[in-house]
Amino acid sequence: MGTEKVIHACRLHIEMAIDDFVNEEESAPEIIKVQNEKCSYCEEKAEYVIKK
Repeated sequence: MGTEKVIHACRLHIEMAIDDFVNEEESAPEIIKVQNEKCSYCEEKAEYVIKK
């Protein structure tokens, strides 16, 4: 089994994160509101975690 794909995203990068997840996993992600995380694309505060 592979590792679980998890992407943290700020408001600016949420659409990119969803696209990246779907392209890699070929399935719809679960999107959860988070606090105290950093965006996987920039250093801003992440508002969401995208995972399986």
